[in-house]
Amino acid sequence: MPMYRKMTPLRNLTPVCVFLVSANLSAFADGVYRNGASARAMSLGGADVAIADEPLDAMHSNPAGLSLLKSPSAQAGFAGAIPAGEFSNSANSHGDLKTGFGAFPQGAFGLPLKSGPFALGVSVIPEALLDANWHYIDTPGGVDGNTSYGSQQHRSAILAVRSALGASYAFSDSLSVGASVGAIYNENTLQVPYVFQSHPVLKGFKTLLDLKTDGWGINGSFGGLYRPIESVSIGASYQLRTRLSTDGNASGNIGTQLQNVGLGGARPDFHYDAQVENALPGVASVGLAWQIYPKLRSVFQVDWVNWGDAFDQLHVHLTKGNNTDINGVLGTDTIDDYVPLNWKNRFVYRTGLEYGLTDAWILRAGYAYGQSPVPDSTLTPMTGVITEHTLTAGVGFHYGRYTIDLAYQYELPADRHVGTSALLSGEYSNSNTSVSIHWVGLTTGIHF
Repeated sequence: MPMYRKMTPLRNLTPVCVFLVSANLSAFADGVYRNGASARAMSLGGADVAIADEPLDAMHSNPAGLSLLKSPSAQAGFAGAIPAGEFSNSANSHGDLKTGFGAFPQGAFGLPLKSGPFALGVSVIPEALLDANWHYIDTPGGVDGNTSYGSQQHRSAILAVRSALGASYAFSDSLSVGASVGAIYNENTLQVPYVFQSHPVLKGFKTLLDLKTDGWGINGSFGGLYRPIESVSIGASYQLRTRLSTDGNASGNIGTQLQNVGLGGARPDFHYDAQVENALPGVASVGLAWQIYPKLRSVFQVDWVNWGDAFDQLHVHLTKGNNTDINGVLGTDTIDDYVPLNWKNRFVYRTGLEYGLTDAWILRAGYAYGQSPVPDSTLTPMTGVITEHTLTAGVGFHYGRYTIDLAYQYELPADRHVGTSALLSGEYSNSNTSVSIHWVGLTTGIHF
């Protein structure tokens, strides 16, 4: 059976909500973005902007794809990963990345309307993920150059889950446009020996820090689909930049650093109200799908990710400090620190093939490449999103109104060396970080 679905005017109206319980995932994706939402997209290297004819792919990549639905459709499933990583520097010969399996669910519903060429969609999809959970020895550093807190957990986590509503309009069987608006729930976690980077008094000081914040942001996306001939589909989409402001708590202990500078009598523990301001980048995508034969389809896609504007620096704002000794030295109970990131804008290239083995079974394979956005100067294991090459494969099964898709991705091992780090106070100079990730995905669907 042909794997390309003809674009038709849209029918029926019944919005249905889907829920998601999010879980932290100890892995990395494209930057902090994923290589595809549904298992089908995952198995095609994430190249789905020109074939977004199912609810998950339409709501994640190109809302114009809602116009391709022939009937109300629902999808649900999960994706999960097993990472592996090593870190070494002057104090560590074999620091390890936690390698447990992490998974998250997701779901979407699409609805063509009877009354005209409109379609609606609703979804809950994790958009961005990074949970770098390492264990290694804190390298001597700090303001005195010799402060270490010994063997410690080093963890940096970002989770962004998008709950969205979408709509599309079909001008004809060959042209449709769509848009979506989403509320982004964001969590940030930082559990590290932390070196203040920019504060005029604390710059260079090292402390144990446990910071957790959460909050919300709003973003939108829009896209189009055009089929100049029956065997070719062209898709384009743009997801707007998302501003995120989150609130929470920060606590820690600066005792070792105080002792090393002759202030051992000062109170070492502290607690603050915390605010973290960050952003998720805008993403522009263009894709092509070509039905080479009735049973063989190829897909191609290029993404441009505006990391440079979104991950330039991280602003940490601490207020209402409870340590009177620290407040007395600073003359205030507030601390502002800016951590340099300096991520770079990047292109991501994707391609994939689908082959209809039978009317029920489809085989898929793909590949994605995107140069890491993280510069050597600010690279640490906690920001080690350094994988660049991803191999993908999968299988799909269709039976009547039901579908099930399985996917596997392997983010090939990547190794990076830092010569001279731009981060104070030099702990990550002359260090090596290596990372690889195995992903699996499962998506089930039903057409009503």
